[in-house]
Parts: sequence; C-alpha cells; structure tokens
Amino acid sequence: MANDITSIHSSRLQQSGSRSSQRLDETDNKESNSARKVSSNGADKVSLTSTAARLKDIEQRLASQAPVDNDRVKQVKSAINNGEYNVDADRVANKMINFENSLHS
Repeated sequence: MANDITSIHSSRLQQSGSRSSQRLDETDNKESNSARKVSSNGADKVSLTSTAARLKDIEQRLASQAPVDNDRVKQVKSAINNGEYNVDADRVANKMINFENSLHS
C-alpha cells in the first residue's frame, strides 16, 4: 500500500466507517492542539550535538575538494595494466587503524 505523505489524514479517510480511524483522528487533533500551545510560548530551541557539528564541518571540507584526482587515477590504471602496482599491506593496515581511531576521538 502506498503512503500519501502530502496529507496526514488521507490514508485514514480510506478507512471511513472504522471506529479506530475516528479515534485516531481525535487523538491527532488533541496532539496538534497541545503542540500549538507548547510552541506558542516562544521558548523553542534547537541545538546541534557535537557529532552533528563535526559532520557539518566534514561536509564543508569535502565540498571544497575536487571529487576525483584524474591524474592519480591515470597513474594507478597505468601501473595496474603494466603489472607494476604493488600494495603495501602494512601501509594499508596502518591507514585503516588510523581511520578507525579518528572515528572515536
């Protein structure tokens, strides 16, 4: 069943004749009235967690960088095709460990 998100009550209108849909509508009305009362006092606040602030900073830094270094891609492709590309397993492992550690700081 598809959900219509443009109207909160549209899916309930399809269930007309059901007592449960009438009770749900009444509950929604009570909740929306109480929400209006709470929000009308002007004391609403929004605060970002430190994680959200870090994500925003990372997003801004990524947006300023080029998405792909085409010259580096060409070099790696050429090395692979020529059989000259070597993987330094210790370097890869250290990079993975450093990345994992950076997630916890």
